[in-house]
Amino acid sequence: MSEDKRRDLRDMLDELDHFFDDFERSLENVIRSSVNTGQKVFSRPVVAGMAMGVGPEGKPTIHFFGDNLVGPNGFRAPIYEQVLDEKEGNLRLLVEIPGVEKEDVEISALPQKVSLGAEKGERKYKIDVPLEREIDPDSGTATLKNGLLEVIFKFREKTNKGYRSVKIV
Repeated sequence: MSEDKRRDLRDMLDELDHFFDDFERSLENVIRSSVNTGQKVFSRPVVAGMAMGVGPEGKPTIHFFGDNLVGPNGFRAPIYEQVLDEKEGNLRLLVEIPGVEKEDVEISALPQKVSLGAEKGERKYKIDVPLEREIDPDSGTATLKNGLLEVIFKFREKTNKGYRSVKIV
């Protein structure tokens, strides 16, 4: 195995270690808070998981999803996938958010990140997705069908938009 592949694997395993440490701390805090306040915390199952894959540069990627145990609001981080379409020049963001309607969803975008929130009754979702490629935030279009949200953005053009050359006279 090459040194680069070993380094990538070590980085991925380190990220997993951090995730499990954070999850364990969050769980301990929730249980401690529940015992101290007498409030029932686990009225429904706790969902937490990860999706592992290979990014566009051949490096491993890990996306964590599930319940946010830290906050009292009970938001869940949905599972998502990014699809880069070089031919069409766009990025498709696919997000699973079952149980909500399009009126319940809020999406905001920056060139490097998309933020999503949705809430309907007990269904609460919130996530900030770091993008694999910069996008044009104004180009976004979205559809929601059967709990699958599809958001499509055009790639950001490689321009010096906003920057001007100043000549010395």
